[in-house]
Amino acid sequence: MSQYDAYKRTIKQTATPRDVEYRLLAQVTAALIKAKDMTDGSGRDPRRMAQIMDALNWNNQVWDAFVEDVGTEGNMLPRELRAAIVSLGIWVTRETGMVAAGEGDIEALIAVNKAIMRGLNPGMAAREDEAAAAEAAATPQPPR
Repeated sequence: MSQYDAYKRTIKQTATPRDVEYRLLAQVTAALIKAKDMTDGSGRDPRRMAQIMDALNWNNQVWDAFVEDVGTEGNMLPRELRAAIVSLGIWVTRETGMVAAGEGDIEALIAVNKAIMRGLNPGMAAREDEAAAAEAAATPQPPR
């Protein structure tokens, strides 16, 4: 057994479902951000479009899994929260199609994922807010 295998086993033993969901959303959101950065208006290069579509499809698959999970018998989340997740999943599917057609806003998909991540890990959200405030304070402002 490699050290990596031992590490993976330890992660599986200590990670909560919230941790796993957070990590998954962080990964797919990073892919969406990279895809957003690739859409600089320089045309429809097939390789770039394939990477963008891969990120969009992956995000859609993640949300499909969330919707399926909240619909399973025995899901312990409150009914209202399950309904909200289903509604978001439907919106993500629709917005993904619009983004793929060049009509939607990938930033909206990113924002929804980040909002869910903040809910899954409020401590991480506070650290991100502190980092953003520090970055804003360090950014020179134009003279008035």
